[in-house]
Amino acid sequence: MKKWKRFFPDRSQIETLGTLKAGAYFIDPSANPEWASVYFPTKSGGWVALTWNYFDIEFKFETYGISIEPVQRAPATLVEAGSIGEFEQIDFYAKTEWTRPTVLGEVPSHFEQIIEAAGRLDQVPADAISVGTSLYAVVFRSVGGDSDVMICIDDDERFSLKAMTGPQRIMATLQGCDVFNSVELLSWEPPV
Repeated sequence: MKKWKRFFPDRSQIETLGTLKAGAYFIDPSANPEWASVYFPTKSGGWVALTWNYFDIEFKFETYGISIEPVQRAPATLVEAGSIGEFEQIDFYAKTEWTRPTVLGEVPSHFEQIIEAAGRLDQVPADAISVGTSLYAVVFRSVGGDSDVMICIDDDERFSLKAMTGPQRIMATLQGCDVFNSVELLSWEPPV
């Protein structure tokens, strides 16, 4: 394997999520797309945004992930998009993307002989050329587990996040991801 990059928030960014208060979260309908960022008020009166981002793994190969950003002043055009209840835990889901050489006959001979794939860490093949692991979803685990809320990359809408509820829907979306708590996320390093 040539290179493996990790694109995770740092400690201070992760810690800001612990300052969020239960209640409404917001999007900016004047942004394009309006779900590029999801804004959460903090207990101290500030704001934190989960923002769609792209990261270069190498030339012409990038991955999409979530950035966590403290916001000094929220846009005046915010509208309520949903709410989170009291939560007892935040889970972080990572998705890994990689390139690998093709096997003979896998693609036409006049195509570049490289395949891009995505999945969990244990699915990365030994012959992977470039690998990137990024934050794909944040799940706010409610007290009692009956009203979890997930903010994740929207694979169907370019440059956008989405919110999701319902344990079956959340788990179906996250099948190709690895789950971390905050300590695990901060300490994880690529195996290369």
